[in-house]
Amino acid sequence: MAKIIYTDLDIEQAAAEGKTSLFLSEDTVLTDMAYEKAKLLGIELQQTQNDQPPSAPIRPYLTSSTIVPDLPKLLNTLETAFRNNSKEESNPGHHDILGFTPQTCEQDLREAIILTGQILYKSGLMVSNDGNISVRMADGNILITPSGVTKGRISPEDLIVINLDGKTLKQASNRELKPTSEQPMHLEIYRQRPDVRAVIHTHLIFANALAISHGKVRMDVIPEAAIAFGDVPVTDFALPSSNQNAEAIHELIKTHDVMLIRNHGSLAVGKNLDEALINTERLEHVSKTLTFAELLGEVNTLPKDMLQMIAGIVQNKTNQ
Repeated sequence: MAKIIYTDLDIEQAAAEGKTSLFLSEDTVLTDMAYEKAKLLGIELQQTQNDQPPSAPIRPYLTSSTIVPDLPKLLNTLETAFRNNSKEESNPGHHDILGFTPQTCEQDLREAIILTGQILYKSGLMVSNDGNISVRMADGNILITPSGVTKGRISPEDLIVINLDGKTLKQASNRELKPTSEQPMHLEIYRQRPDVRAVIHTHLIFANALAISHGKVRMDVIPEAAIAFGDVPVTDFALPSSNQNAEAIHELIKTHDVMLIRNHGSLAVGKNLDEALINTERLEHVSKTLTFAELLGEVNTLPKDMLQMIAGIVQNKTNQ
């Protein structure tokens, strides 16, 4: 029997209609966001049999026989919510600061890193004290996040300036803070790629899960992903917080802006933080879509002629 899925948009619609409670049958499935939205809007959720509110969101195991007619709508809703949450919390006057230029001053770069950390943290793309962010400054030195702190709750004064040899040139206001232990990987990127001025490393859930389980993120399913990335390589195993990470990406970073470090996390670069952030968000969104598709059943690949056309588009981009 087909499941009836309630998303957060359905809960909002119920609230707009003046409803204060919803009765859920055994065939009703609530997404986590719908459950939280109901609590936020004061809508009582009751099961029809015993009139008791469910103690937690219902999370069924999806199979090929489970009918979920609004999955694209759900995925789009999740992505929109992530972006809206970030925009609401950010200072709108600093939106363009992520698209900085090679001449941008140090203070603006500090604020750009802080804003990026907040966006990633509030979007669930950088959790706990995981991940790290860096930018190349106008003088060629590197401004980088400290080790062991949550990137969504740091200040501009917590950032550290190092040179391409890894020597600390300007400490954080808190002298106990040290540069991220992943700095060898960041420095390797800046040495190999003069065009790169921003690096984001994080432990994406869906992208990392695909790399762990399948050893890759498929590029033969979603055309926009294939055009944007070409492919997403996965490195050899490398010990975190060591020079092995730098060695693992040494060759791949020459020709790729996005990659996965096997069983570890993602790496995205760009000419500024806006580009690096878009690459990070896109990688996780694509990986999330692929994961849902595989849970639902057989995944339809793109036609061969379309894949050939995409390969030509990617090649032209590379040659430009």
